[in-house]
Amino acid sequence: MNPKQSFNEVEAQARLIRALLWLCFAVQALFYVLAWGGWHPAIGSWWMDVTATGVTAPQVLAMAPRQQMLGAASDLPALLAMGFGLWRLDRMLAGLRLDALFTLGAIGHLRAFAGATLASIVLSILATPARGLLFRWFSGAPERHLAMGVNSDQLALIVVCTLFYLITTMMHEGRRLAEENEGFV
Repeated sequence: MNPKQSFNEVEAQARLIRALLWLCFAVQALFYVLAWGGWHPAIGSWWMDVTATGVTAPQVLAMAPRQQMLGAASDLPALLAMGFGLWRLDRMLAGLRLDALFTLGAIGHLRAFAGATLASIVLSILATPARGLLFRWFSGAPERHLAMGVNSDQLALIVVCTLFYLITTMMHEGRRLAEENEGFV
């Protein structure tokens, strides 16, 4: 197979992945709006409840607008971190060229994606207790219970993001050694 033709296929796949990245972010943003807006999409007799972690749909509907805004504010940093990470991955894929696979820019974009995705996961874990603290602080509720949960999917993503970050560090070091070796020849 012709290497140029093979790389053209890789570029086509990168365009598809870029489109799927932004579709993923759009769906996440839509779920964020649905979770805190109190809307319940319905098709005929079927409806869907989209809720934030630790909050039920009836609880969101019973909240005052100020509480809904506080809840939304507690979840927004995780969404923004994920958006930044996806944007950096998009930039890496947009600059995909055969001669630019291991450039400092590509490595930096991949490292930023891994770091931002890791930050998004950690922020989403911390959002539930932060929401509880905000509600208690602004409402003066006497409740002392603070909940935080981590599931196996989040732990797996933390491991994968940390691994990606380590790989980008190795890529950067490999590039530095290759440049150093070129200087000796």
